[in-house]
Amino acid sequence: MPKKQSKEHKIKISPTKGRPMLNWVGKRPLDYVKGYPAVLMEVFDSLKTNLKYDIPRYESLEKNWQNPLFYGDNKDVLATLLEQGFRGKIDLIYIDPPFNTGVDYVRRIRLKGIKSEQIEGEWYSPQEQVMYFSNFADDAYLQWMYERLQLLKELLTETGSIFVRMDYRFGHYIKALMDEIFGKDHFVNEISVNRTQKIFIGVKGFNVAFDSLFLYQKSDQMKFRNVRKLRKKEIQWLSMHSPGIRHPRERKVFGKIFVPPEGRHWTFTQERIDKELIPQNRIRISPSNPKILEYLQSKKELLDSDWSDIPGYTISNTGYPTENSEQLLDRVILTGSDLGDLVLDCFIGSGTTAAVAQKLGRRWIGCDINKGAIQTTSRELQKIISEQIKKKKIKYPSFATYKVNNYDLQLLRTEAIELAVQHIGIQRTKTDRFFDGTLGKNLVKIIDFNHPLTLLDLQLLQDELKKRPDEDRNITIVCLGKELAVDPVIEEWNKKHPVNKIGVIELKTDKKYGNFLIHKSDEAKVKIERKGNKAIIEIKDFISPTIIERLNIDNTVFKVKIPDFRAMIDCVLVDTNYDGKIFHVVYSDVPEKKNDLIKSKYELEIPKNKTKIAVKIVDMLGEEVIITKEI
Repeated sequence: MPKKQSKEHKIKISPTKGRPMLNWVGKRPLDYVKGYPAVLMEVFDSLKTNLKYDIPRYESLEKNWQNPLFYGDNKDVLATLLEQGFRGKIDLIYIDPPFNTGVDYVRRIRLKGIKSEQIEGEWYSPQEQVMYFSNFADDAYLQWMYERLQLLKELLTETGSIFVRMDYRFGHYIKALMDEIFGKDHFVNEISVNRTQKIFIGVKGFNVAFDSLFLYQKSDQMKFRNVRKLRKKEIQWLSMHSPGIRHPRERKVFGKIFVPPEGRHWTFTQERIDKELIPQNRIRISPSNPKILEYLQSKKELLDSDWSDIPGYTISNTGYPTENSEQLLDRVILTGSDLGDLVLDCFIGSGTTAAVAQKLGRRWIGCDINKGAIQTTSRELQKIISEQIKKKKIKYPSFATYKVNNYDLQLLRTEAIELAVQHIGIQRTKTDRFFDGTLGKNLVKIIDFNHPLTLLDLQLLQDELKKRPDEDRNITIVCLGKELAVDPVIEEWNKKHPVNKIGVIELKTDKKYGNFLIHKSDEAKVKIERKGNKAIIEIKDFISPTIIERLNIDNTVFKVKIPDFRAMIDCVLVDTNYDGKIFHVVYSDVPEKKNDLIKSKYELEIPKNKTKIAVKIVDMLGEEVIITKEI
C-alpha cells in the first residue's frame, strides 16, 4: 500500500535581498508555500527495472534514479519538490516561459492523412488547440514570474545555474527580477538567441531578430564548461609567429630549422607540431615566404554570447510553434552540467529539455500545467529511451508521471475557456490584458474555471474599471458558478453605475449557454484475448467525439472524411498487469513519423496466471481512454 501523504504543508522560502528592486501593484514576496500530494499516474519502464516510487522523495530517488514528469501548476510542483527534499539539489535550470505577448500559444493538431481548411475570420482552426494563454495584466505577470523564480532559486545547488529565455517585450523586467532574486553580482550573461522568425514592427524601428537568454549563477561557485562553436569566418592560414607566448626560438619542421623574426615567438611547442599539426596537415611553408611557417586555424572557436549560429526554435511533428531547438538545449546543458547532473524545466512544453538531457546522460525533471505537453513529452521520451536501449547506450531507462494538486486530466483549462468562447460567440480581444473579448457591445471577462466567481474577482474587475474612466461599455462575466455573496454586490454596483453594468453568464445554470460543458469521452472497441502466455490485442474501432465536433463534418464548409479511425490516434500504450491505479507502460506504439498510423494489432508476452490487460489510447487532442480486460 502506498504511504499516505498529508494534504498540504508550509515550506519556508528565503527572503530576496538583491538590489535594485522592481515594484508593481500587488507585489508580494513568498514567505511560505504549500506542498501538495504527488499522485503516481504512469510509469515507463521497458527494461522492467521495477522502479516505482509512489512518492517522489529525493532520498529515495537518489539511490536508484527514475526521472519524474509532473502534471500540474509549476508553482505547486516546485513547492512539492521542496517538500520532498529537492532543495539545493538541482544542478541546472532552463525555462522558456510564456512571454506575455498577448498572443495565445497554439498547438497545431493535424490528423494523420486528413486535410481541412480554416474558416476565414476565425481565431483558431478546428485542428488548433490552445495550450497556454499569454495575456496577463502586466502586474499579474510580474508577480507570477516573481514567485516561480524565487522557488527555482531555492531548488538550485550552490554550483548551479539558471537560463531564462525571454523576448524584447518583458525581458528587461525579468532581468530586473532576477537581479533582485539572485543578486546583480550573480548575473553572468545575456545571450542572443535566434527567433523562429523576425518580428516586423513597422517602418519606424528595427525588426526584431533575437530573443534573450539570461544566465544567472546561484553563487560564485557556478559549474561552467565553455564549449566551442564553428567559426563563422572561412578557415584561414595564420602565421606561426605570435607575440606573448614564449617558447624556444627554433623549431624543426619538414627537416628545416625555422626561426621567427626579432620580437616574435612560437605559438606551439615542438611536440605539438610533430604530433598534431603535421599529421593533421594543419601546417605548411608559406607560399609567399619560404622562411615563414603557417598553420590552419581550428574549425571551432570558444563560445561567446552570440548564439545566432544555431536555430533558437525548431519545427517538428509535435505541433508546437515555439519548440526550442535541440541544438540550443544541447549547448545549454553541456555548458552548465556534467554527466549525471540534474536538469529541471518547469515549462516543459514539447519536452526538448528532457529529451536532450536524456540523450546527454543527465537526470531530468519536467513539469507542465498542460496535459497535451505532458503527453507529448512522454511520447518523445519513450522513443528516445527505446532507441537508447537498442544501442545499449542507456543511463536512466525509466520515468514516472505524477499528478500534483488534483488537476483535471479530462479537460484542459485553456481548452474549456476556448470552447466557452466559441460556444457563446465571444469575439476574442488579443490586445486587452484584462478583458478576454467582446459579446455584442459588452466587454467580457472569463473567470478561471477552476473556481466560482468570488468577491475578490469582482473587486479586481472594479479596480480595473477605475483605471479606465472613459470606458462606457457594460460588462459580461462568464463563469462556471458563483458564490452566494456575489449577487447582492453586483446588484448594488448596478444601482450606482449607469454605465459599466455587470451581468453574469453562469455556465452551469444559464438557459441559453448552460450545456456547453457536456463532455463526451473517447470510445474504443478493443479485442483482447489470451493465447497461451501471450495477449492478442486488436483495436477494432475508435472515435473521438471532440475531434469529430471540431472537424464539423456535417458543415458545408468542410468536406472532411476520416477513412481510417487510426488517423485520430496519437499513440497506444499497453500495461500487461494493470493494478487499476498505476499504469505501467510495458509496450508503446508511438509512430516514428507524423503521418504514420499506429499498428492497431499487438502480440505481447503476459504472466501465466490471470492478469488484467489495460490498453490506453491517446487521441490527437491529448484525450485518453483506457480499455481493460482480465484474461
